[in-house]
Amino acid sequence: MKNIKSNKSIGRMLAGGVLFAMLAGYGSQSLAADFPTRPINLIVPYAAGGSSDLSARPYAEELGNILKQPVVVMNKPGAGGAIGAAEVARAKGNGYTLLNASIGNITIAPYTSNVGYDHTALRAVAQMTDIPLALTVKADSSFKNLKEFVEYAKKNPGKIRYGSPGAGNIQHVTTEGWMKDIGIKLTHMPFAGANPAIAALLGGHVEATVTGVTEAAPHHKSGALRILGITSPARIDMVDAPTFKEQGYDLQAGVWYGVMAPASTPDDVVNALAAALKKTYDSPKVQSAWKKLFLIPSYLGPAEFGARVKKEAAVNEQVLKDIGLHKK
Repeated sequence: MKNIKSNKSIGRMLAGGVLFAMLAGYGSQSLAADFPTRPINLIVPYAAGGSSDLSARPYAEELGNILKQPVVVMNKPGAGGAIGAAEVARAKGNGYTLLNASIGNITIAPYTSNVGYDHTALRAVAQMTDIPLALTVKADSSFKNLKEFVEYAKKNPGKIRYGSPGAGNIQHVTTEGWMKDIGIKLTHMPFAGANPAIAALLGGHVEATVTGVTEAAPHHKSGALRILGITSPARIDMVDAPTFKEQGYDLQAGVWYGVMAPASTPDDVVNALAAALKKTYDSPKVQSAWKKLFLIPSYLGPAEFGARVKKEAAVNEQVLKDIGLHKK
């Protein structure tokens, strides 16, 4: 009798465990299976008409078609993209509030100001576009390639002035990190945007600029400027210019835009969104829209995108400390 009672007890425990597992499994499966059941808000943390906004609208519309729920673009500008990013970081992790994130508000802003979040408060879902940087000189410059540029800089510390779209942005931070890595000294000249920096180069007020390749490409194609190197892993169709990598310099960087969610968002929701975003990315309509906007498509899934964000946040934080721009 004792054994019979014992066996019954074990049976009840096993049955209860199976039932619990079934219920737990059902709950996790149904979350992604039912998602989404209402509109999704995509926060663009910059003003309408800017590059962040323009990168988001083509894929937001197509993503809504794929998910069969509207994806509403909501512009929340301010504090260099930090206000909108902070709002998403504080939101419930249910997949209904997403961020069109950029390298600036995720890997730089949290380390220059007290914005109330860092990259760990958000979860990578998918990178969508990535614009490499371009180191550019005048067409009549004596520098024909990066090797000549670097050799001169090593022999003449600080003599080369380079313009960027502003202090503390990715163009500035990336260049300062590269300089430290290879042992050269350039003099930084910040401007109020990429176009003023390029105008200064054309006018002979600086010897080089570091901007997004989209701003440099028209002047390179016209023959007014020469791109010495771009920071993409491989050459791109937009412009006939060599990469840093093929010239022997291990520098890969860019102005990326991608989707991030609150850190508490469950795996199944993230994976469902990433799969839908990959279909969106592959859409000829979205690819064509980005091409017209001079945005370079570049998809990374949650794991790869998350690894990139983590690595760049660490690198950029250290550079900001080195150049005295890290928050106190």
